[in-house]
Amino acid sequence: MADAESRVDGRRAFAELLLDLRVQAGFSQEELADRAGLSVRTIRELEAGRVARPRKDSVRLLAEGLGLRDGDAATFLTAAGHAPPRQAVSVVSVADPVPTGLRWRGTRPIPDGLVGREQELTELEDLLRQNRLVTLVGPGGVGKTELALAAADRFSGVDTTVVVVDLTTVQRDAAVPSAILDAFGTAPGTSDLDDVLSGRKPGDLVIVEDNAEHVLDGVATVANRMVRSFPGVGVLVTSRIPLGLPDEVVRRVQVLGVPANDKDLAEIAASPAVEMFVRRATRVRPDFRLTADNAATVARLCQRLDGLPLALELAAARAGSLSVETILAALDDRFRLLSGPRRFGAPHQRTLADTIAWSVDALSDPARQLLYRASMLGSPFTLDAVVGVCTGEPIDELDVPMLLAELADKSLLQPVLEFEQLYGARYKMLETIREHAYAGLSSQGNDLTEFRDRAVAWCAEYVKGLDGAWGSPDRDRRYRAANANSATFEVALERCAELGEWETAARIVLGFRVAWQYQASVAQSGIRWAVAAAENVAGEETSGMLLAIAGRLSNLTGDVRAARSYYGEARTLLAPGSELGLVARGGLVSSGSLLLDPLGLAEIPGLVADAREHGNVQRSATVQAICGLALARWGRLPEAKELLLAWQAALVNPGVYPDEIAYMALSRVELELGNLDEARRWAELARDSQASDDPERTKVAGCLAMVEFQAGRFDVAQALLDEAAADIQGHRGYFDYLVMLYRSRLARRSGDLAVARSAIKDAVSRLLLEGRVVYLLDVLPEAVAVLHAAGQSEDADRLCGQLLAWQRTMDPPMLPTAWAVLQESCERATTAEGWPENDPAESVRRLADDVLIALS
Repeated sequence: MADAESRVDGRRAFAELLLDLRVQAGFSQEELADRAGLSVRTIRELEAGRVARPRKDSVRLLAEGLGLRDGDAATFLTAAGHAPPRQAVSVVSVADPVPTGLRWRGTRPIPDGLVGREQELTELEDLLRQNRLVTLVGPGGVGKTELALAAADRFSGVDTTVVVVDLTTVQRDAAVPSAILDAFGTAPGTSDLDDVLSGRKPGDLVIVEDNAEHVLDGVATVANRMVRSFPGVGVLVTSRIPLGLPDEVVRRVQVLGVPANDKDLAEIAASPAVEMFVRRATRVRPDFRLTADNAATVARLCQRLDGLPLALELAAARAGSLSVETILAALDDRFRLLSGPRRFGAPHQRTLADTIAWSVDALSDPARQLLYRASMLGSPFTLDAVVGVCTGEPIDELDVPMLLAELADKSLLQPVLEFEQLYGARYKMLETIREHAYAGLSSQGNDLTEFRDRAVAWCAEYVKGLDGAWGSPDRDRRYRAANANSATFEVALERCAELGEWETAARIVLGFRVAWQYQASVAQSGIRWAVAAAENVAGEETSGMLLAIAGRLSNLTGDVRAARSYYGEARTLLAPGSELGLVARGGLVSSGSLLLDPLGLAEIPGLVADAREHGNVQRSATVQAICGLALARWGRLPEAKELLLAWQAALVNPGVYPDEIAYMALSRVELELGNLDEARRWAELARDSQASDDPERTKVAGCLAMVEFQAGRFDVAQALLDEAAADIQGHRGYFDYLVMLYRSRLARRSGDLAVARSAIKDAVSRLLLEGRVVYLLDVLPEAVAVLHAAGQSEDADRLCGQLLAWQRTMDPPMLPTAWAVLQESCERATTAEGWPENDPAESVRRLADDVLIALS
């Protein structure tokens, strides 16, 4: 009885002391709670004397909040019933702080809350079984919390307790242990953290610490103690920044995949971002569906929102009152549109602007300014561009790598790892983050104008360093490094156009011209700027050079008709023997051969002679290779071989380097001439001269597959085509039609007519779209064979008769491999009447249209 009375007296004494100290300090209960990082409820319970034994860490936080030092702090700790720090402390045993049968404390996962995360969820579940501490990092709104909760739910078994700690309102690192104890549901002051963690068996307890980035030191300290001292405890953290602990396994949560295009309904519907938007939209508009009519708009909407789950959710919430077309149009002011109505979640995650500001406001001034300035570089951008454009007070050039790493660690930048060996280190920003940062830069006086002007100056200087790169041993590295900055060059050219500085724009385009050729996906930008500059510069020669560049890039992107037009105009403005004059004439020959225009062939003898007299061995070799390719397309195989071998002989000269396209052309010529061993040798040289991680690996794979198929090594050919198939999905390559053609031949041979039909239809469609008519003569005989195999003999014989008429009366003839396929399929066909026709290209296009109808 006496002990009980003593404990009551002790509680009253501490309660009175706490109240006196708080009043003397002039704090309200709310103010002290804020300073100490404790809840108001805890302070209220302590001052009322209802807590038997306050937690030691809570008492220490109170002492710090009250400003107590040394002896006063020790007296305060003793009054709370705790011995001075160096004395032994008896630990109160807590058998089971969680009531029996209650195995989940805190926020539960939202039903149907995850979309497109199955692979990540499975990986995370495995990580939790193998590791004690796992941290999910990613930008705000990417869905870390829902993924963590779902993983904990899937991981937890009958005997597993999951405790979810929401750290959003915790303001101090030292308050993290108290927040965890509050999440366990222990009464204030009844236990220390060690009490609730002791005695756990492995797999018995998982603690989810959510939104940790603003109290990172506190979370790291506690998590480190948990995994080192309590083997039965697993910790799963969500944060925008890793903890930096040696036992930590970090996984970055990516945005949801968006559609690669806005045309293919099936591909759009399969996109996780689209699926999430549609699911959320149906919650506010039950009749909402993805249809052929709205799919393109929904796809563009998800692309504009970066696949960021929070942005998708907020946009979908507007679907109850706005059409998707209106939502998409309003995204130019996305932060106003996506300001709600979200009434749950952390306060800083209820609007898109708040989510991003939460991270940006916590940055140091140099890091914030770097983020602001980098936002105007375009995306992706390189370290070189940041150093060249964005430095200056308060950003020191030497600190840029460290600051970029900090922004990446805090999920405000994302390293671009794809093709890193080819293009070097690059970074990108999610569009939502970029817009926030760009607004920050715009709000700082003349900063936006200054740094856009600096981008122009840097790009103009950069291209000077590319002079002579074509003939240098490291030309690929230099041009690919330049290509990695193409988004920044876009910014610089836009600024030139705005100021009317077209001469500067022309110098930049001319200097950057080859770099655009290294990636077809960005070549469209080069075409646009080359044409715009050509229309605005004063000199005819400069204009002609720019149009020659537009022609080269158009050819690369598959727009052969545009290429021919640009080359033709450039040819009239340039001296025939100048370097770009030769380019224009060679381009006219090449595009003409693709479009079945025989007039370009007459240019070849004079063009080759002028190229040989030019004096530049590299240019001479390139022109001969271009002309050899044109002759090969036209079926003039011995002449083509002679010019291609002249190119190959030039490789002994300094500054002339292997080109897999010319090797492939030699392989194709030898294949058509029946020389399989030579065809394989050239194909292997093409493979050896191509970068191992070239984004367009389909070129060489298709070439090798052709050789192996003709040699009867069908399994090897199939393996090569399978290797190339994934690449075709991600880009449009110049030689993809060969992969499709031989996929059809192999599938037809094995009896898989569905694959054969699909592959040949794809090949015909692409070649029609791009205008590369000459290659249709390779593909159409295979279409005849597929139609025959599918039992469509009438369609097949009709087409076969037309092709027989072509072969007898038109130029160029089908190449031997295609002619052999046609002969095998046309035993019953009779030659069609009405040939020859006046427009060869139009005739072939008409036949291709008929094939697409028959295959549909």
